[in-house]
Amino acid sequence: MMDTLDTSVAPHPAPPSGQGDESGLTASKGFLGLAVALVGGVAAVLLVTVAFAAAGVQDIQDNHAFEFVAAFVSDFVLFAAAWYITAETGGPTAWKLGFRRFAPSAFGWAILAFVVYLVLATIYTVIFNPPKDNLPDQLGANDSTLLAVITGVFVIGIAPVIEETFFRGFLFQSLRSSWGVWLAAPASGVIFSAVHVAPDKFVQLAILGTALAFVFHKTRSIWPCISLHALNNTLAFIALLAVKH
Repeated sequence: MMDTLDTSVAPHPAPPSGQGDESGLTASKGFLGLAVALVGGVAAVLLVTVAFAAAGVQDIQDNHAFEFVAAFVSDFVLFAAAWYITAETGGPTAWKLGFRRFAPSAFGWAILAFVVYLVLATIYTVIFNPPKDNLPDQLGANDSTLLAVITGVFVIGIAPVIEETFFRGFLFQSLRSSWGVWLAAPASGVIFSAVHVAPDKFVQLAILGTALAFVFHKTRSIWPCISLHALNNTLAFIALLAVKH
C-alpha cells in the first residue's frame, strides 16, 4: 500500500518517530536503483515493441502511440525502482522520497534556482546554439489538437512527478548521504541529463538537474522541484508549439 502523499504547505514537519531526518538511502542503493531502472526500462520498451509488432503496426519508431507507451513505461520503471528500494529501508516511503510539507521560504529558493538555471542555460544557448527539442514532434503534438493535449499532460503533468521522485527524491538523496551535497548535486544532475539520451541538451539538462537538487536540499521537499520542472516543461512546450505555428 502506497503512503499518502502530503500535499499541504507548512514549515518542515518533525521526522517520523524513530526515523531521524535521513532517508536511509546510500550511494550504493542509488546506483542499484539506477541500474535496475535502466535495465528494466530497456526491457519494458522491448516488450512494448514486440507487442506493437505482433499487433501488425508498421513503422513502429514513427508511431505516436508507440512513443507514448514507451515513454510512459520507461517513466513507470523509474518510479517503481525508486519506490521499491526506498521502501526496503523501512519507514514511510513517500515521506522519505520527499513528499513532505515545505516552508514558505521554499518559494524563494525555487525562484533563485530557476533564475540561475535560466541565466546559465541562456548563456550556453547563445554561445553554442544547440538544436531545438523534438520530443513534442515525436509524440505528435504538431499533428493534431488531441495529440498536443495528450503530449502536454504527459510532459507537464506526469514526467515531472516521476522524474523528480527518482532523480531528486531517490538518486540525489542516495548520493548526498555518501558524498555530501556539493558533489551529489552536480553528479545527480549529470546522470539526470545522460539518462535523457539527448546530447544536444546535455548541458542544459545537467544545469537544470543540479539546480533542482539544490532546491530539494534546501526545502527538504519534492514539491518545489516538481513545480519548477513542470514550469520549465510548460514554457518549453508552449515555445515549441508557438514556433511550429
